[in-house]
Amino acid sequence: MKRLLFGVMALAAASISPALSQGTIVGPGNLIICTKIANMAVGPTAITQVIAAVTGQSIHICGWHITNTGATGTFAISYGTASNCGTGTTVIITTQNVTSTAPSADHPQYASFSLPVSNALCVTPSVATIAATIYYAQF
Repeated sequence: MKRLLFGVMALAAASISPALSQGTIVGPGNLIICTKIANMAVGPTAITQVIAAVTGQSIHICGWHITNTGATGTFAISYGTASNCGTGTTVIITTQNVTSTAPSADHPQYASFSLPVSNALCVTPSVATIAATIYYAQF
């Protein structure tokens, strides 16, 4: 009887799958609410730093509102280090059209993406009639 019980227990133990780890958790454990606003006034037509980098801190983007008083124009949003994101420039919002009748806006209530630590945020307008507002948190 003991052999039969041992055999049943061994078979039961063999059929139990091992516990698997969860792996690396991606993203923040809590929502990041943006409490800051940065503005770029009309005028620039080249890549322009809108939010300065702070050593050891990340910029967390909640959204933007880009307007244009001209008929046509485009903008892109990027990040990088050095003056005007000049080193390691990475485009995060590819070139988008913006006209005087159709501003470009994306503004959820919480951060939708975060930049790598110690990077600045820049906007590249194609014409001097584009203005930008960026909603963000930085810590």
